[in-house]
Amino acid sequence: MRIAAVAIALCVATTSLSSWSAEVRKLVWKDEFNGTSLDTNRWNLCEQGKSDWNRHMSTRKGLVEVKNGALVLWGVANKDRKSDPRPYLTGGVQSKGKGLMGIGKVEMRVKFEDHQKGAWPALWMCGDQPDAQGRHWPWNGEVDIVERLNGDPFVYHTVHSGWTFVKKHTKDPPHGGVKAPIRQGGWNVYGFEITDKELIWSVNGKVTFRYPKTDCGDPDQWPFDKPFYFLIDMQLGGKWVGEVEESTLPVRMYIDWIRVYK
Repeated sequence: MRIAAVAIALCVATTSLSSWSAEVRKLVWKDEFNGTSLDTNRWNLCEQGKSDWNRHMSTRKGLVEVKNGALVLWGVANKDRKSDPRPYLTGGVQSKGKGLMGIGKVEMRVKFEDHQKGAWPALWMCGDQPDAQGRHWPWNGEVDIVERLNGDPFVYHTVHSGWTFVKKHTKDPPHGGVKAPIRQGGWNVYGFEITDKELIWSVNGKVTFRYPKTDCGDPDQWPFDKPFYFLIDMQLGGKWVGEVEESTLPVRMYIDWIRVYK
């Protein structure tokens, strides 16, 4: 994602594409991570919060690096608990207000380490603005492009919204649960596409999950017609992934590039 900062305002939601092909797609922005530091015109560091995913997030130096042509995000045992009592520290980046995606497609080339217990790297998106009623998460939508637990040889894809999370419509249509195989210890290309009719996930060019827009009559089922921002983070621990085994730390995830098309 490193073109001019103005190009980051990807309000591509005004474009209507109901199908996708290499012939019609246009690269809107990208980040090849070929520099020596994070481009702050495009990314913010993830900060500590109260949820499982950001409980250990930290802006401490060294947890987020751009090195050898990749973005490197670390999960480490905290050796300095005088200034910060948390047992673990993790690095992550997000593009809120800087790098947005509407109707279009994103691809990311990513590598996970496989030795860790309690590691939960994730590539995901959240609605950049509240919904028409002024409501924030989950009403304005969340898309988990990739979540990987421990050293599993597969990743998960999931949709969250007011329809699925509050109203509990998790099976009409199914909002996740897919286990998509990956190349352990190697690079994988994760793709995600938003059209005006469905959400489409892919791994290494193969479609692995689809979530359709339905005719149920409830607008809460489809909050995906507005721009979303990206989150990429090396999470540790939580109810879903389980306890962290400190002897397996540090752990890293590598992002070779991210490319957004419309």
